[in-house]
Amino acid sequence: MSREFERKLAYHCAPAIFGIKSSNLINVSKKEFPNIHLDILELNNDKHARVFFKIIYEDEKSLLLLVYRKEVLLDQLKDINNYNFLREYGYPSKVSLDSYFNYLSYRIKTVESFPHEIGVFLGYDLEDIIDFKEGKKKCLHVGYWKVYSNKEIKIKKFDRFTRCKRAALSLIEKGYGLKKIMIGTKEE
Repeated sequence: MSREFERKLAYHCAPAIFGIKSSNLINVSKKEFPNIHLDILELNNDKHARVFFKIIYEDEKSLLLLVYRKEVLLDQLKDINNYNFLREYGYPSKVSLDSYFNYLSYRIKTVESFPHEIGVFLGYDLEDIIDFKEGKKKCLHVGYWKVYSNKEIKIKKFDRFTRCKRAALSLIEKGYGLKKIMIGTKEE
């Protein structure tokens, strides 16, 4: 796996990699990373993995890669408020990552705009997702997502995400490979 791909993942997905967020989403150019499918396979085949990688959309030029922690994401999707919200969009009544990923992929391909419910998968505050979708409230802050309530709490959360990103990038620069960061050892 290329160092550049590791840097890109560290930059965009550090909160999920370090376990302070259920998942992150990254758009990956196939031209920039021609071995992306092999890299994803390699990352997912690590027997010590706590972080997983799922292509949720792909076309000729790029793919959307969800970087996630299984148990954390599953708990998030099972949260009764998130569950009910997703059911409004036609998600299956039985929560499973495979069925939900398949339906999310279908929604990405078939809706005119990007599906708002992806925020649930990404750990966004449900109230913010709904307020963004409805467009009735004034946005209070723009960070990792648009904030419509509890601005101070979310700014602290965003600061934590940014510190996490800086730490991940620092480790990459010190010679730690992404797989080693995920299990806590330095590459030789």
